[in-house]
Formats: sequence, C-alpha cells, structure tokens
Amino acid sequence: MRWILDKADFETVRLRARTGKYIDSGRKATSLQRWIFDDAYSCTHEGANLVQQLMALSGDPNAAYVVLDPDPIQYFHRHFKKYPALEIANGDTADDYIHALNEDPGGSPADAVGTNCWEWVIVPPSIKWFIHALRDSDDGGGHLWMPRDWAEQIVGGPVSLRSVL
Repeated sequence: MRWILDKADFETVRLRARTGKYIDSGRKATSLQRWIFDDAYSCTHEGANLVQQLMALSGDPNAAYVVLDPDPIQYFHRHFKKYPALEIANGDTADDYIHALNEDPGGSPADAVGTNCWEWVIVPPSIKWFIHALRDSDDGGGHLWMPRDWAEQIVGGPVSLRSVL
C-alpha cells in the first residue's frame, strides 16, 4: 500500500472514482450488477480480502482507495499536503490495508483516510468492478458493482452482500 502523492496520478484515480460514483447514482449506464453491504466492511480485514479477490478476478495489478468527502483538495490536501488516496497492490495483506487506512496523514491521527471520510470509492484501473461507499448508521452504505457472473465466487463470503436489481 502506498499514498498516491503525484497530482496527475491522483487526478487519474479521482476521475475513476467519480465515474464509479456516477454509475452508482444512475447517471451512467452499466452492465455491472449492484450489491449492497455495510460500508464499515470496506475498512476491515474481510473488506481487504474482498478487494484482493476482486483484483484477482479482474486481472488488475492494483486498485485505489479514494476519499471523495471531505473534499480531497480543499480539506485534505490543504491541511496535509497529500491526497486522500491509497494504492492497494495485488498481494498487499489485510494487515497492510488496515494499517494504511489508519495511518496518521501528518500530525492528526483522527484524519486517517479510513476514519475521517463520509464518501469513498475503491476502484481498479479497468473499472471492471468498484465499491462506492457512503458512511451511514444502517447496513446499506456500501455498494459493490461487479459483473453478474462473478456473484458465485464473491457472494456468500465473509462480507454479507445482498443484490439490488
């Protein structure tokens, strides 16, 4: 896991994240199927393992965890001189994932990207799948979008997913 520090690299992953957000909002058509889960799972060991499984299925070498709210430029970059985006490499461990999400961004441990966020996206370069999450008190703030034919391999795992047509 590594911080995405370069502005151009950040803008690339931020565009992918926003594409996922637009798909999730219904503004962009897709053939992917939406599955709903508790957003908190994306910040757990099980969530890390799910991301690794999805990267293996899509053949992506990495994915990016990108915070969209609070504002990544006006809030996060202005205060910490880095972007709230992490690259998750194929093969990173669940412990690496949890450590990176809880890492102090610079003088403010409470602002770790896995803690101080209201909206985030996990997306690979291919955008063959993605997770769009909004923090909420219910168990439906996480949306996993993936091909229908992956469901047998993913559904029923440690993260409880339910389909929404």
